[in-house]
Amino acid sequence: MVRVKEIMVFVPLLFVVIITDAQVKVCDTVLYARDSVIELEPNPTTIFFQQGEKTKTPKNIVLITKGRKTITLANFFKSLVADETDSPLYSDHAFADLDKDGKKELLISNFTGGAHCCDEIYIFKSIGPNKYQHVTRLFAGNTIITKENEFIYDFHEQLGYFFTCFACGYSDTTDGAPVEISSILLRYNKGKITVVPGDQELKSIINDNLGKLGEQPYEELDDDLAHDDGLRKEIALNLAVYYYSYGKNLVETQRLFNKYYRHPDAKKIWAAFAKQLQQVRSDNDF
Repeated sequence: MVRVKEIMVFVPLLFVVIITDAQVKVCDTVLYARDSVIELEPNPTTIFFQQGEKTKTPKNIVLITKGRKTITLANFFKSLVADETDSPLYSDHAFADLDKDGKKELLISNFTGGAHCCDEIYIFKSIGPNKYQHVTRLFAGNTIITKENEFIYDFHEQLGYFFTCFACGYSDTTDGAPVEISSILLRYNKGKITVVPGDQELKSIINDNLGKLGEQPYEELDDDLAHDDGLRKEIALNLAVYYYSYGKNLVETQRLFNKYYRHPDAKKIWAAFAKQLQQVRSDNDF
């Protein structure tokens, strides 16, 4: 049996779950009921910034941005909001030696606000006392910072509306269901952040997933606003992971798509995926 599943989308910093002995209503960020409240544990990224080393004088920290402009950390925080006279509500920072070279990098987190989106993490490398240079920006990846100071970047936010609703996702309850794949691992080293390459096992899983997904019955969409059961999004998630895990080879990624997706709207679906993939590349520096 195949059904549409509901995906909970969590806003950083605070999650609340309310449990009842009756029915539970699922929304984007909260489970509503009548009786009690259970606060979920913060995710690892929240803990990383909460427990990380801080500066008490952000105006004394100088940043060189991606555009090679010089700005203080204090003013950089202000630049993260539309009205720069306000302070950002969901921003934080921490110093950490990501690659264990004896120099601490500066990481800045921010939540831009809006429906379902977006988290962003900036990494700056040390180039002198109280001076840091832009290395990368991770945007809309629900990025998790692991205990090893690596970064798990997920494509659900970027592909959330790929021919379906944001909270909808393909679900297969059979024993041979596709393996859920939607994220890549990033590693910082010597002033650069790179994707950890995929191995043969991952490649086999993605091929197997796409084979099973491609065998599902074709659901025609009347127009660009029509939604399917999450099948096309599941295919796109696998393709995104493949693209980044194996050298960002768009030709090879399209070959994989053409091999398994043979429905009448194939050209339209590929064009939409390639366009969204370009948006991911524009939003991120990896």
